[in-house]
Amino acid sequence: MVAAQSEDQDPASAFLLVVGRDSYATYNLPASGTLTIGRGETNAVRVDDPLASRAHACLHFGDGMLLEDLGSVNGTRIKDQPVPRGERVAIRIGDTVQIGSTVLIIQRRTAPVSDARPETLPGSVTATQASAPPRGVAMQRVHALAERAAAGTINVLITGETGVGKELLAETVHRASPRRDGPYVCLNCAALSETLLESELFGHERGAFTGAVQAKPGLLETAAGGTLFLDEVGELPLATQAKLLRVLETREVTRLGSVRPRRIDVRFIAATNRDLEAEVVRGTFRQDLYFRFAGITLTIPPLRERLDEIRPLAETFARQICRDLGRAPPIFPAPILMLLESYSWPGNVRELKNIVERAVLLSNGPVIGTDHLPMEKISRPPAPTPASGMPSRLIAEAYKLAAATPRQVDAGRIDVPSPVRAARGGGNAAERERIIAALNACAGNQSRAAKLLGIPRRTFLTKLDAYNIPRPKKSSDADL
Repeated sequence: MVAAQSEDQDPASAFLLVVGRDSYATYNLPASGTLTIGRGETNAVRVDDPLASRAHACLHFGDGMLLEDLGSVNGTRIKDQPVPRGERVAIRIGDTVQIGSTVLIIQRRTAPVSDARPETLPGSVTATQASAPPRGVAMQRVHALAERAAAGTINVLITGETGVGKELLAETVHRASPRRDGPYVCLNCAALSETLLESELFGHERGAFTGAVQAKPGLLETAAGGTLFLDEVGELPLATQAKLLRVLETREVTRLGSVRPRRIDVRFIAATNRDLEAEVVRGTFRQDLYFRFAGITLTIPPLRERLDEIRPLAETFARQICRDLGRAPPIFPAPILMLLESYSWPGNVRELKNIVERAVLLSNGPVIGTDHLPMEKISRPPAPTPASGMPSRLIAEAYKLAAATPRQVDAGRIDVPSPVRAARGGGNAAERERIIAALNACAGNQSRAAKLLGIPRRTFLTKLDAYNIPRPKKSSDADL
């Protein structure tokens, strides 16, 4: 009597992924019989690799899965170990086979896979397709509202933490609007001093100030017929806010050093990582200007509340990077994905992209492992809060499994209970805990804590007041 096959040896629950130098293909696995592999055209799995023999190897199916090297010239390796010629070696789901520069991986089936389906690598993906990020349920709702707002001329305010993609959403609104053929002008309000900011916005006449050797139109004039995107609008000085309010009310702009107003036709999109309503209460942002900007408010949730996007975003970034490198995109095993999902992502999507780019450059291979990630950061998440919600036991298990060589890990064996995923939330309590944790990590140094969280120092100080967090003594900032 033949023993029942375990799930990690059942061909019906897996398929074969073949990754070559510039293409990849997937193959269904038979319940019994053989699957020949080699460079010859008669093989069931044809490997177009100069280091592969015409009849290189064979997969045997029946009571489990076995791999046999058919006396190849350059050999076959499984999990980095050579396969003795003529011997049959057990192979499991998740194992990686290397033939020359070609990698074959037994992958757990997550969706129906057609037989022998070669596909072109993402080098052929159009720029529009490559730049369009995957959208989870939360972001689909945001974009649905953005499309409705784009149809009119109403001003739009985009809120969200640093790195969530406010700039990208602003550009999406412009491209979907009737002004899509007009100019799209951006200004980072936190990047300029008050004098330069007003000069950039309103323009100036010759001699308006020292260094103004000739007249210059401002961005408000330059964006006529199109859209002006004001990023980090919460950083505007109060004096500039008053002048900008006048522009929004009259649709006229007066250059510095001039007395003649000029008519403008501009749509405004503003973005901020601040809570402008709280800023209004504190008197650091004008209430009338806030209402002018907030015709429609689009709030982008942080990445930690969009777990359904972490995997597709990571894979999309990896494909984009590998397209530029001329490489096949690597695979993110389940333990690695679990680690990524357990991290709080203070830098949000921007931080995820940076970490994925780092991992791809360090891997130079078909699978992302823990040695390609900044484990000193990812493996030490903050204590469970309403934002993270991941029990420390589950974190430890993920780290232990991911610490193994990715090729030795069954990518489908790790089960993250759905209550854990559902427990991930956001909220001000979570942000308050992250701020306190950052202060503790930086020994009370406010500037370093702000840098650690990826937000401007002024914003960080404002949040301290908003959450009634006592400010450390100023002496702690003396070593900036």
